[in-house]
Amino acid sequence: MLTNYIYKLRPNQTQVLKMSAWVNMLRSHYNWCLNDRITQYSQQFVQGDYCDIRTYGEISPLTCFVSKSGATGNPWKDYKFDREGKARNPRRSAADIQITALPELKIARHWYAQIDSTVLQQNVKRLDTAYKNFFEGRGFPRFKNRSNFMSFTYVMGVKLKGNKIYLPKLGQMRFHNSRSIPDGFTIKACTVRKRQNCWYISLRIEDKSVPEYSAKLRRNNPKVIGCDLGITKLVHLSDGYQIENPKFATNKKAKRTLKIRQRRVSRKVKGSKNRKKAAIRVGRFHQKIGNKRQSHQWKVANKIVSRNVDVIALEDLNISRMMRRCKVTTDKKAGRFLRNGQSRKKGLNRSISDAGWGELILKIEYLAVKQGKITIKINPKHSSQECRNCGHIDKSNRDGEKFMCVECGYHEHADIGAAKTIRDRVLTIVRGPGRETWC
Repeated sequence: MLTNYIYKLRPNQTQVLKMSAWVNMLRSHYNWCLNDRITQYSQQFVQGDYCDIRTYGEISPLTCFVSKSGATGNPWKDYKFDREGKARNPRRSAADIQITALPELKIARHWYAQIDSTVLQQNVKRLDTAYKNFFEGRGFPRFKNRSNFMSFTYVMGVKLKGNKIYLPKLGQMRFHNSRSIPDGFTIKACTVRKRQNCWYISLRIEDKSVPEYSAKLRRNNPKVIGCDLGITKLVHLSDGYQIENPKFATNKKAKRTLKIRQRRVSRKVKGSKNRKKAAIRVGRFHQKIGNKRQSHQWKVANKIVSRNVDVIALEDLNISRMMRRCKVTTDKKAGRFLRNGQSRKKGLNRSISDAGWGELILKIEYLAVKQGKITIKINPKHSSQECRNCGHIDKSNRDGEKFMCVECGYHEHADIGAAKTIRDRVLTIVRGPGRETWC
């Protein structure tokens, strides 16, 4: 079984300076590797313009040996057979080419020699993972800056003893041992991450003797509870229970504090030390809000999963689409921009982001698997507009938190009724002919 534990580090000043320098060098190395791959890919094509259409003609492999996923370096392996004597592909992948070139990098840029070799290798594999995500339909890898590259990873050499941890080329480092590692677990990897002015370490531990968690239906007629996510109340359950939404970032006090601290940053001279100090205070406030939200979500997820049910029905929400900007509308005659409601939707987007629905769903799924329960996501379309008595669907059925059917007059709480509708939709799946697929 694999699991992760996170601890707060207590490095000395020398170790802080060294880790900060490592992050800057690794970010530069990551960007160089990404630019190298983009350049090598561009060499495969002859780009030209024909009228308004851009055409790409692929270069013949006789004139250019670089593959589409290649990189600068030796593309051929020294050995064509593995240790077992089986033939293998003599051509290196882009990640293998860049990893093989690391010793040359340490000679040409001697300051990279102070970084552990496994950390440099994991930095290249991090880029390779970004490329794999791109080919699976996600976004193309981006160049990193100081705000979105703040970590590095070890895969070996990490030793733990009491409240001290040994990191290769960084030495012994104290940490807050807030959670002891169970007996039998070994450290497989660790990631050191900087958050504002603090350093944290995430340990990936494994015990092969402990089986992985598996969720199974234990009875033919399982108990199902439906969850409807909202903003006024964070969660509405089908049994009538409601969980409050603290609104950590959008309450009156938080918005005022954030406004004052951001104003202090803008008034400072750009590039000055006082501006950096003011920016750190803003970052600390955001970190404080994030920690409160994480703590509250774990409590809410545990409160939902600990109920006496077998299946938890969740909404299959496309949150990124819900937070998209409104379409631009223009006057065809005058060509001027018209009001499209974006100024009002901006507040809704902030509330959705503050609620953290996506993170809450992940936590519920994680705890449910640990307790042997099943989570099923269902399409919530018209769940709060559908009458549970006659099945009539109409926007006018709902008025805020009140639901009253315009056809039959049935009335109840709109969000609790939506949770019941989500529960019923999952019940048709679980108790239907294909229920064995969810075991």
